[in-house]
Formats: sequence, C-alpha cells, structure tokens
Amino acid sequence: MGLRPLRILHIANFNQFKYAAWYMNLDAKLSLGFSQLGHAVYNFSQRDIARAENPFKSKNLGRKAMIKALLETVDNFSPELVVLGHSEMLDVETLRELRAKLPSTPFVMWYCDPLFREYEDVYDLPLLAERSEIVDVIFTTSGAYVLNKIVQGCCKVAHVPNWVHSGCESGKAFANSNLSNDLIYAGNDYNLAGRKALLESLVDSSDGVKFALYQALGNRRIHGRAYYEQLGQSLMGLSLSRRFDVPWYTSDRMQQEMGNGVCTISPKTPGLTELFSEDEVVWFDHEDEILEKVIWYKNHESEARAIAERGWKAVHDRCNAKRVAQFMIDLAFDQSLSEDYEWSSQIIKPH
Repeated sequence: MGLRPLRILHIANFNQFKYAAWYMNLDAKLSLGFSQLGHAVYNFSQRDIARAENPFKSKNLGRKAMIKALLETVDNFSPELVVLGHSEMLDVETLRELRAKLPSTPFVMWYCDPLFREYEDVYDLPLLAERSEIVDVIFTTSGAYVLNKIVQGCCKVAHVPNWVHSGCESGKAFANSNLSNDLIYAGNDYNLAGRKALLESLVDSSDGVKFALYQALGNRRIHGRAYYEQLGQSLMGLSLSRRFDVPWYTSDRMQQEMGNGVCTISPKTPGLTELFSEDEVVWFDHEDEILEKVIWYKNHESEARAIAERGWKAVHDRCNAKRVAQFMIDLAFDQSLSEDYEWSSQIIKPH
C-alpha cells in the first residue's frame, strides 16, 4: 500500500559544522532516500543546533535550548513520521513529550554503531533499551536478534544494511584504467596488536602492494571528497569490523567501497553472505588469508575489476537509500513490505 507524501522529521547528526567533511554520512543519505520517495524531510541536527544556541558553542550548554527548538520545530512542522538517528542528547522525558504532542505519529529509530562490547559476547546498550519503550521500531545494522536481546521484545526491531546513494557513492573504480592504489584501508587499528600486525604485513609486503592506508598505524585521517577520490583510485578495499561473528554487522566502510566500484575484501560474516554473493565480494574466513587474496587479485586485475563491478551494481540495487527508506516506512506504518528485501527475515515483532 502506498502512502501520500509525508512530512518526515529526521533528528540526527548532520555535521553541518564539519563543512562537508562528512557529506556522505548515513544521516544525510537517508534523508535523500525519503526525499526521492516524494516525502518532505526536515533535518534537525541536534548537536549542531545545541552548539549554535549558546555563545560558548558547547553542545552540553546548548542542550536545553536545542530541546526548546525541537519542540518549536514539531509545532511548526507537525510531522507525520519521526525518525531518530544518533540522537543521544534527547532524554526519555523529551521523547515522551514529543509523543504526547504527536499521538498518532509513528516514531522509529535507526542505529548503525556496534551493539556489542568489544570481544565480549555481551549485548548491552541502555540508550536503545530505554527508547524501545517509546518508539515503534528500531532498525539496526546488526542482526535483528542481536538488537532484540537488548530491547527484550518491547518494540519491533529489524535489520537494515548500511545504505548508499548514487549521488554520494558515484565512483566507478573498476572502470578507471589508471589506478594509483592496489588496496585502500581508511579506518582505525584500535591499538590492537593483531590488527596492527595485519596492517603492517600489508604495508611491508614484498610483493609490492601499493597500499593506501589512512588513520591506522599513526597515519592521517581522510574525509570528504578526498576520501572518495582515493576510493576511486583503488583496485581493492579492505573492510574490517571490530568483530566478524555478529550476524549481518559490518561498518559502512564496506558499502562505501563497493558503492564506489572497489573490489571489496570482507570477513565472511553470517547474514552478509545472504546480501552479497561470492562473485560480488571477496570473502575471507581468517585474517591470515587477506594478504594472499590481495596478492592474487593484484596479479589478476581483470578478475578484481569484474568482482568490483558486480559488487557496485549489487550494492546500488539492494542497499540504496531510497529502498532502505521505503522499508523503514513499511514497518513504521505496519504495512505489507513493498518488495522482497534480502533482509526481510530480520524482523522481530514485540511480544
């Protein structure tokens, strides 16, 4: 069932004061997806407004003013769907006040950060547990059952993959005949000995791997257009998460690489292999396989480019922001799914 155009209030961190360094963030791309569906979206950037609403530019000192501005926004806009992204500055009392103002409006939340304690089989996130009693649906980039351990059946939960947008992920590295990098990784090493050793082995490879490494091992960070230009110059990209055993979970680095046409090397994580096939991603079971796979695909470039092109098409077809936004709307309004989503098994209704 289709819906008429909606007024959607999206409360998240749009990083306006980063001045486009994070123009490709999930917050902005999701709003673009809702807009592509024909809905009117108002982006409320909680941290930016808090900083702007006090002379010291402190988000903590500006919190009360931000909440006042949010309540005014609700009065002016009268949203028909409220979408919460990372919105930790809103306490439970404020959310209850918003719901009282909008008694017939669905409230949903998405969350892309890990739900686990690092290297522990513990899933404990008080922020989501509290909000599960207020919102109608929480979407997570981990598997739904992982989130359900936290919310314990208080609200509907569902998985969504990290999403892409063709206006942001616009590169086609597989079609670039003059690539500068064999491999790129732009992420943290978390000061872990094993992670550092892995990255050092790639840097020091005697096979002459041209490795573009950012942030890890003391290298500079890279953001914005500069980051995406480097992706467009790379044959392969390495997708590493802090854990490989959490179903469906990966950082959005995977979709950024695939979305820019890079042959992506990723841990074979349960759930992700239902989303992408073996000819769309280079999977590995153990980190000690990575160097071997990098060297093989460096020496078989046409195969790497073919995987990259198939992966690029797959991620833009399956994980585009418009499609993810429609899935969120389907669940928010408790209507039949608009199509057969690859992750539709990852929906758990409240007890």
